[in-house]
Amino acid sequence: MSVRLETDNDRNLEETAIQRILTAASPGFAAVSLPALSAMDYLLVKEQQATTGIEIKTRKEPVEQVRKYGGLMLKHRKLVEIAQLAEMLRINGYVAFCFENATGPILLAEPRKLLHLTPTTPPPRRNYRGLACDEEPVVYLDWDQHLQRLT
Repeated sequence: MSVRLETDNDRNLEETAIQRILTAASPGFAAVSLPALSAMDYLLVKEQQATTGIEIKTRKEPVEQVRKYGGLMLKHRKLVEIAQLAEMLRINGYVAFCFENATGPILLAEPRKLLHLTPTTPPPRRNYRGLACDEEPVVYLDWDQHLQRLT
C-alpha cells in the first residue's frame, strides 16, 4: 500500500497560506512554488532575487487548541535542512505554522535560531501509518520563545 505524504488538499492549503503571507509581506514580493516534497514549499522573490524560503505546516485546529497539546512539534531533520539550505542560498528560512486550515493565525519559526533544541522521540501518532518518518526525532518549539506571529 502506498501512502501519499503530501496530498492535493495539502498543496491547496499551502497556496492559501502563501497568499496570506504575501499579503503580509512588503509590496513587490512573489512566491515561487518548489517541487513536491522539497525541503521548503516556496521561495519568496523580489526583483528576480530569492530572499526567503518558507516551509508551510498547516493545522486543522485553532491555535488555542494546539497550544493545549504542549510545545509545537517540528521534525529535527526539517529544522536542520531548512537552516542549511537557507545558509547555502544566503536567504532567510522560515517554517510557517498556519492554523484553522490556513485561515487562522500564522506563526513563524526561524530554524537557524533553533538548532540548539534537543531532538526527542515523538509520541505515537493517533493515525499511525507505519512509516519511518513517523518515528523521526522532533523538537518542541516554545510558543512564547520560538514563534513570532505574522497574522
